[in-house]
Amino acid sequence: MQTESLYSCPNTVSPVPLNSLTSAPRFGTVTPNRVFVGGIDFKTNENDLRKFFAQYGSVKEVKIVNDRAGVSKGYGFITFETQEDAQKILQELPVHSTALDFDV
Repeated sequence: MQTESLYSCPNTVSPVPLNSLTSAPRFGTVTPNRVFVGGIDFKTNENDLRKFFAQYGSVKEVKIVNDRAGVSKGYGFITFETQEDAQKILQELPVHSTALDFDV
């Protein structure tokens, strides 16, 4: 079975302008200061996560992944300003811990 790259297919329509492709992260790109967070309560919002993780370092960005209806999928990403802050959270919080409770 032969697969063809989307970029080589002349009928493919890019969802973003082509000049923006170089600035957007590619699929599978690793951001050294980004941490995956799973088991997020569905009532938790991005501000709640930012407040919680700010105690471990300077938070640059928080993203909770939502479905098409806007409902949280229960996971997201915290991007710290530095790789050192991201490493600090990994050392201080158990990686395989149960879901964190962020109720306010």
